[in-house]
Amino acid sequence: MYESGYSDPGPIFGAFATAFIAIFAVLYLFCAYAQYRIAKKCGLDEHAWWGFIPILNLFLWIECARREWYWFFFMLVPFVNIVVWLILAVDVCRNIGRSPVWGILTILPFINLVAIGVMAFSAPVRTFAAPGRTHRRTPVGV
Repeated sequence: MYESGYSDPGPIFGAFATAFIAIFAVLYLFCAYAQYRIAKKCGLDEHAWWGFIPILNLFLWIECARREWYWFFFMLVPFVNIVVWLILAVDVCRNIGRSPVWGILTILPFINLVAIGVMAFSAPVRTFAAPGRTHRRTPVGV
C-alpha cells in the first residue's frame, strides 16, 4: 500500500552502539590498568586493584597523591573538582618521579591518555647536578 523508502536503522544503530561500547571498554581498561601500575609505583600494592573499580579508583588516586580521604568530597563539587584533580595529578607525578607537567596534561581530552600512559609505563626520571655541569636527566635504573 504505502512505501516510504525508509529502511530500518536497527542494524546500523547496533553496529555503531557495539563499536562505541567496545572502544569505551578498551579505554576504560587502559586507564584502569595504568592507574593500577601507578599505584604499584607509589607503593600501594595492597590497594592497586582499586583502579579497576569506579569511585574506589578516586580514593586510590588520592592515596597515590598522599592526601587525606576527605579530598574525595572536593571531587564532588563542580568546577572545584578540576582544580583538585590537577593538584592530585601533580602530586602523583611527583611521587612517582615524573615531571608535574604530565599531571597537568591529564586534564586535556585525548592527551590525557598519553599522559597517563607515560606516568604508568615509563621509568621514573630524576634530575641531578654534577659539580661544574648543568642539570641532566637520567633514568633511575642507570
